[in-house]
Amino acid sequence: MKTEIKLKQDSKEWHEHRKNYINASEVASLMGLNPFESKEELIKKKIFEIKFKTNEAIEHGKKTEKKANLFFSLKMRKNYVPTVFINDIFSASLDGYHNESNSLLEIKCPFNKESKSWEGFFKKDIIPIYYWVQIQCQIFCSECDKAYFLVYFNDNEYKFTEVIRDDKFIQKMIFESKLYKVEIDRILIEFKQK
Repeated sequence: MKTEIKLKQDSKEWHEHRKNYINASEVASLMGLNPFESKEELIKKKIFEIKFKTNEAIEHGKKTEKKANLFFSLKMRKNYVPTVFINDIFSASLDGYHNESNSLLEIKCPFNKESKSWEGFFKKDIIPIYYWVQIQCQIFCSECDKAYFLVYFNDNEYKFTEVIRDDKFIQKMIFESKLYKVEIDRILIEFKQK
């Protein structure tokens, strides 16, 4: 069952909260679907509480995300508010949530529009798998009826698509995530005993 958590994203409290859950942005890694982070790398990050290292592209995304949210909210005539939800062992920090339409918004603001990683999305509407997985977890946590995935460069260069819930995948996600949780809890207990 979903629960809304009143936390400001990227605050100290939000970072503390994330330590206690499997976060939507981590699910692709634990399922072996993230080419940029393996399950083993995720486990190390969780055990050793390795802080995420920022870079120019990430800072660009953070800086541009509010503008992208405003753009999308005005375009859809709905106010999408950043919101955090938990459901079972999962937590999802939504870039935008609109209560009345029970829909969510996931925003990506790439630094480089020529990047090969976005080619499939712009030419064939194929969302990179690790983002699609993140959105499925967000849908599960928020119990939203639908999600929007927005890739935003500016008000003239953007693309968005609707993402529908995939119950078969969500069941697999829950199963694999619970196995991961058992594994990481066991490792943490052993780690603390040494």
